[in-house]
Amino acid sequence: MPLKPVLATVAGLALTACIALSAVASLTGVVPLLAAGLPAWLAGVILWRDVPRRVRIQASVLLAVGGLGLAAGFFADGQVDWHTAVAGNALLIAMLGAVSFLRLIAVPPTAASAEAPPGRRSLVNTLAGVHLFGSVVNLPTVFIMARRMSDGHTLTRQQAITLVRGFGSAAFWSPFFAAMAAALTYAPGARLPLLLAFGGPLALAALALTFRDVSALDVDAFHGYPINFGSLWLPGLLGVAILLAHSWRPSLSVLGLIALLAPSVTAVTLLLTDSRPGQTLGDHVRRGLPAMRGELVLFLSAGVMAAGLMSLVSVTGVALPFEQFGGLQAGLLLTVLVALSIVGVHPVIGVAAAAAVVAPLDPNPSLLASCFLAAWGIGVAVSPLSAMNLALQGAYSLRPLDLLRWNLPYAAVMIAIASALFFLHPGA
Repeated sequence: MPLKPVLATVAGLALTACIALSAVASLTGVVPLLAAGLPAWLAGVILWRDVPRRVRIQASVLLAVGGLGLAAGFFADGQVDWHTAVAGNALLIAMLGAVSFLRLIAVPPTAASAEAPPGRRSLVNTLAGVHLFGSVVNLPTVFIMARRMSDGHTLTRQQAITLVRGFGSAAFWSPFFAAMAAALTYAPGARLPLLLAFGGPLALAALALTFRDVSALDVDAFHGYPINFGSLWLPGLLGVAILLAHSWRPSLSVLGLIALLAPSVTAVTLLLTDSRPGQTLGDHVRRGLPAMRGELVLFLSAGVMAAGLMSLVSVTGVALPFEQFGGLQAGLLLTVLVALSIVGVHPVIGVAAAAAVVAPLDPNPSLLASCFLAAWGIGVAVSPLSAMNLALQGAYSLRPLDLLRWNLPYAAVMIAIASALFFLHPGA
């Protein structure tokens, strides 16, 4: 039975409140971040029964693990980290919701010509398009482009590789990606310029590797997406503004800036270009925001798990076989996180758990965040159980083992490249 419209509206309004309160809390400190976490939990409770069963099971396990850890901490020293459990991922959720507004003004439009001629140029345009639009619009970009590129039933190997790798590599650097929000949340103090300096070259390497691999598979027959890059200027300008503001005053929260600016810029743009801006924004609050229910529930439960694990590590004094977190440790952690993604563990779960476990090593936050970004981008592309790949399998008759076989060598090479970059990282 579908969720009643009034409940979906309440959930959408609660998430809107989470976005607004997160921006105010992180940028001004006038209200505590806990105030942003509470409406997010309200939305999560309302939307719980509409969440896919697989996600509910994962979330239930995370909540159980977190609850046990918090209980252990309470019985050991009488303290419970309610703040992290309730609001630890509030900024992450707020950023995810804020960025969803950009879809109203930045979709991947087709070029003036109805069809793009097949070949290398089509491959370059498609790869650049899914990467750049995906960095802003996120997952819907893949589905929009796949629908146009397919024959109605399936995607070719070349097309599938191009879409999943081109999109996944945007996680290495995009400030509008959930990966960046998770990295900044679980590695507080990370510097955005350092993350971009690491993620940019890694993304270029991923795109070059993908171009090489697809070119070796009869590139002359590649049919891509006839994309028009004209509508990217506004999100690009927004990204530059966020980077400049953060560079000018590093104390400003990147996630807070996105939570403030993404919906604001969208609203102003719609006022100038849309005949019914209020209706468009209202529809997004009622339908668009509640549609992120799967991610919402996972991120809320991951926050509880992280709080529980940190409590457990604190009271048990668990020690890792390392005394520091440098390039070697980052490479090993990256390998573990990608392996977890391949077997179906959502990246945010791996990131939250890893942050709690390596915290005693006092890692450099920018190095740790870079590791999280690399793991997210590689894992989402290679794992046949990622949300993107599951959706493509269902819609276009792709086999899970084929996706894994096509992308596993790519993942191995990208892990090696990222591990080499870790040793050059200023935080190593």
